[in-house]
Amino acid sequence: MLLSQMRCLLLSSIVCVLLMACASSYKDLKPIQANPACLAKFKPVFKSTWYNASIDVVGKHLSGLLLFKTMPDSTMRVVFTNEVGITFFDFEFASTGDFKVKQVIEQLDKAAVITLLRKDFELIMMKGATSPRIKTLARGEQVFYAVRGKKETDYFITDKDCGSLLKIEKASKRKKKTEVILMGESAQAPDSVFLKHFTFNMQIGLKKILR
Repeated sequence: MLLSQMRCLLLSSIVCVLLMACASSYKDLKPIQANPACLAKFKPVFKSTWYNASIDVVGKHLSGLLLFKTMPDSTMRVVFTNEVGITFFDFEFASTGDFKVKQVIEQLDKAAVITLLRKDFELIMMKGATSPRIKTLARGEQVFYAVRGKKETDYFITDKDCGSLLKIEKASKRKKKTEVILMGESAQAPDSVFLKHFTFNMQIGLKKILR
């Protein structure tokens, strides 16, 4: 009898764990009225900004210098090189949303990897923060500015008064996939950037070089 009860209890616990794993991390968000225009003050302004960079991707650890540079035609170039000048990748982001790979090393030259890196840097640059499709939601004292895509949603998360950007998240319908934290005294010129994936081992760490 006792053994049977223990088995039932164990089975119930497993079912609860599975149900919790399947539950959406964003199901409890409630629609609210808020002004998405407030996000503009947090959107990074990269004129010609250098960072010490550490990137773990596809089982490789890469370190070196990463440059964000706004070109005369308003396109943004993101160039990652090592200390001896070898370019790991050189990406171009147009204000129209177009994206070009100017250069990439063979080890990273895979469609899936490039797509992930593109999405990561678009999160860091807060590309979606000016979208006309932003929906405003809340959980407790946090406001979630949501930009929904076909399969994923970007969340720009602030305090209730939009006084500070807490973090940025990319999620599927059920779970968080990526998190970005921008740190620094100036909201538009982050001193440090940390990006982490939760579905596999990939992360980006940036520390601004003061010049």
